[in-house]
Amino acid sequence: MQVDAAGARQAAAVVEIGTLDGAQYRIDIPADWNGELVMNAHGYVPAGSPPTAPEVPGGMQPLLDRGFAVAASGYSAQGWAIGEGIADTERLRRHFVDRHGAPGKSWLVGWSMGGLVALASAERHPQAWNGVVSMCGVAMSTEDLFARAVLAPLAAFDALHPDVLPQAPGGLADASLPAEPDGGAIEAAFASDESRAAAFARRFDLPRDDAAASLWLYYVALRELATRAGGFPVASTSGADGTDGDEAALGVRIRRYAPDPAALAYVRRTGALTGAAPVPVVLQPNTVDPIVPARFSRAYAALAEAKGRGAQVRTLTTVGEGHCRFPPDSVVSTLESVRAR
Repeated sequence: MQVDAAGARQAAAVVEIGTLDGAQYRIDIPADWNGELVMNAHGYVPAGSPPTAPEVPGGMQPLLDRGFAVAASGYSAQGWAIGEGIADTERLRRHFVDRHGAPGKSWLVGWSMGGLVALASAERHPQAWNGVVSMCGVAMSTEDLFARAVLAPLAAFDALHPDVLPQAPGGLADASLPAEPDGGAIEAAFASDESRAAAFARRFDLPRDDAAASLWLYYVALRELATRAGGFPVASTSGADGTDGDEAALGVRIRRYAPDPAALAYVRRTGALTGAAPVPVVLQPNTVDPIVPARFSRAYAALAEAKGRGAQVRTLTTVGEGHCRFPPDSVVSTLESVRAR
């Protein structure tokens, strides 16, 4: 069925569900389509999670209600699938154009890990998009995120509470480690010294009540990325202060890690950001986020400034407590802020 992308009303709403190169997708076009398309880039799904039927992505229904078409790829791979997410999103956009006509404007909204997918898509396929929104998103390169937000707290926790995380001669870089740690043991270690736990949570911008769950997820993501990349993917040193200041802040000996060169090359090839997106970008961090702290959701602004494109990026005031938990219709107001630029 072809529709008029200039904004003519359709006789009925369209719901299209299918698979493109191994990625399930869903397209929704309302009967009162305004001629604009919003693509959804979803967040991290742990490898091995049960498949789910394609549905209207969480948080996107308000855009459908306002006349936007919404399309979402489930990606052809789970885990830290940045390369697949970029390719599958672009493939679905082209499919939409071929099947339903070229939209008057196309926007890309990324959530959590999907924020990195969205920003990288804008850098690599700039002709495809009129603007990008990153909601509670990873707004920095995979290498920087995993070194600073994932490996740094895991290495610090391992030094503070040895023998709690799965142990192996190579530490967190050992390929023999299991895919998951014991979340209960992590919380028990925190609870054994609440003063130290509070200091740890402050250092890494984690709510104390969510710190154990956050470390559990970080461990899972790190092990999955190492498997995907074929070796340990990042270095634990991120500057002159070693592990981003962790040792000085916590007063512990932290194991240092070096990346496997081929794995690091994979990380840089699939998940690098330059800050050079030529379209308007709006960043919407959560106020309290146990997974992607606001400083990481804002990071693209500094990258763009360094590239002389700071005017292209707007960072909104933080809202909402919890990862990707926003007040109703937040995605509408955020999208409107990028449409107005």
